[in-house]
Amino acid sequence: MPYFVEGDDPESMHQRMAEVLDKAVSEIRQIQCYARENGIAARPHWPMIILRSPKGWTGSKKVDGVKNEDTFRAHQIPILVNADYPGHLKLLEDWMTSYRPEELFDESGRLIPELAELAPMGERRMGANLHANGGLLLRAT
Repeated sequence: MPYFVEGDDPESMHQRMAEVLDKAVSEIRQIQCYARENGIAARPHWPMIILRSPKGWTGSKKVDGVKNEDTFRAHQIPILVNADYPGHLKLLEDWMTSYRPEELFDESGRLIPELAELAPMGERRMGANLHANGGLLLRAT
């Protein structure tokens, strides 16, 4: 059964996503525990999360009076910044600073240690998984 996280309000979506992730992780742990305790090697039905949000929902809603959010423009170059469009620099700056980079990076631009420590290490990285890195599973035919 999939979990749906839908909406267009970042704050409520953040809370809903946190709830759903907690449920999904709990289900995964239950599946793993059951399999280990009972020696079950069958393929389980893993939880699935479906996120539905407007395209470009954290960016500029409009650029030059033209709707950007939830349109094809949000996945192109949503804000063209050059000498012909000097006002766009402020739009881009507002968008980028909305992510509060001062909370994520130190003075030299490096990711703060508390966040860097969250990334998996070694064999726990997605690219180290044999099924994600198909080259390690290839066999000569």
